[in-house]
Amino acid sequence: MGPWIQSTRNGFEMAEEEINRLEAGTAQGEQSIMVQRDMKAWAVEKGMWPAANYKDIIVLHAIDRGWLQENFTGMEIVE
Repeated sequence: MGPWIQSTRNGFEMAEEEINRLEAGTAQGEQSIMVQRDMKAWAVEKGMWPAANYKDIIVLHAIDRGWLQENFTGMEIVE
């Protein structure tokens, strides 16, 4: 009798898929991609692209969109 993996239907493919699942790499999500596109369009409109530091663009874009607020960390408890 051969190894169990050879007796299963598509055994090799199943094993390969399981390995890929266990050793999954990172992937960028759609929301992240949309925010990056919006940020670049904003930076081009403001004349910051490509001369400004990328980290500065991130912070200024977040401030302009209202995502960064004073005395707000996002960890506050709202009842």
